[in-house]
Amino acid sequence: MYILIVDDDRFGNMLVQFVLTQEGFEVEIADNPRGALHMIQKREPDLLLLDVTMPYISGFEFSEKLRAAGYETPIIFMTAQDTVEAKLRGFDHGADDYICKPYNHQELVARVQAVLRRIRKNITTGGQSIRKGPIELFPADLKVVIDGGPEISLTRTEMQVLRVLMNGSGKVVDRGQLLAEVWNDNENNSNVVDVYVRRLRSKLEEDAEKPQHIISVRGVGYKFIGK
Repeated sequence: MYILIVDDDRFGNMLVQFVLTQEGFEVEIADNPRGALHMIQKREPDLLLLDVTMPYISGFEFSEKLRAAGYETPIIFMTAQDTVEAKLRGFDHGADDYICKPYNHQELVARVQAVLRRIRKNITTGGQSIRKGPIELFPADLKVVIDGGPEISLTRTEMQVLRVLMNGSGKVVDRGQLLAEVWNDNENNSNVVDVYVRRLRSKLEEDAEKPQHIISVRGVGYKFIGK
């Protein structure tokens, strides 16, 4: 599982990175929201550890920008703000958990593990894989296998988009349906669907510019071809 830490405390970041790496997580760090957004656009993490008080933009504001862009990345806020009001604001901004500084690193590890377990349980797939032609999706494990090859890791949102497309295999799935099912968004004016389709193509297609599995249907949406 890939975790991104966003905090302007560089020494603290390195310490948390070391602790979580020892637990088997892949961990990267960013000391400012702008750099973090660039990293997230390249690769969405499975979990975001986000400081609240940072220069120029707060963790709460940064989380709002991520949600507005369509990211549903789980977030644990880390902050010295320990008032009830601050905690409630954190959860109002979509926090999966909220931990106050200074904290015990064992407690942080336990909270990280608890959030990731809860996320897995919320993936309502019955633990069953979905296979269409050579492509097999394992939703609960956030991975896909093509022709029995190596496992390809997916983010939670990538998995949800691919699951909707595969469940409608051979049929056109319009952008509105994807927005509604994946992002619970009924406004069909977002390009977030196209962004995630490009990411899936880069992982699944031999040539992302000439896709064979996720086909564009001009002006409507996409069709999954399982062959």
